[in-house]
Amino acid sequence: MNVEFINPFVETINNILATMASMSCEYGKPYLKEGRQPLGVVTGIIPMSGDSVRGSLAISFSAGAIIKISSSMLGESIAEVDESCHDLTGELTNMLSGGARKLLWEKGYDFDMAKPGILSGEMDIPHETTGPVLVIPFETSAGPFFIEVALSSSLKRAVLNA
Repeated sequence: MNVEFINPFVETINNILATMASMSCEYGKPYLKEGRQPLGVVTGIIPMSGDSVRGSLAISFSAGAIIKISSSMLGESIAEVDESCHDLTGELTNMLSGGARKLLWEKGYDFDMAKPGILSGEMDIPHETTGPVLVIPFETSAGPFFIEVALSSSLKRAVLNA
């Protein structure tokens, strides 16, 4: 896997959690996902497109992780996954995509991202491409979350072949 591509997502989510939620996370070894089911209970997804890339980015949180992140960021005790957790998942998806997009742009990858969608329950993640989905697993003190990137075109080949 191309570290040049993965690092902007890792750096961005670490920065978001440290500054906005006073939390840290550790990432595990990226892998190719099997199937389209979400790995968490609430997932934000955002399409990505540009001259040389089409695909999507998703971030999927376990209940423990999103409850802790939401409680920390909102400054109130949240006991279960509720509407505020869903709203915050959309915000985190926006922040992640914006931060990673900036860092990738600095490395020569240019693409646009649209408004995120939120999924919960047992529905498949509708990635914008039928190709492989790269998963970057993360662990927090409250539980795991996962970043998924699905790409088509030359950027996908650069990521998977490096």
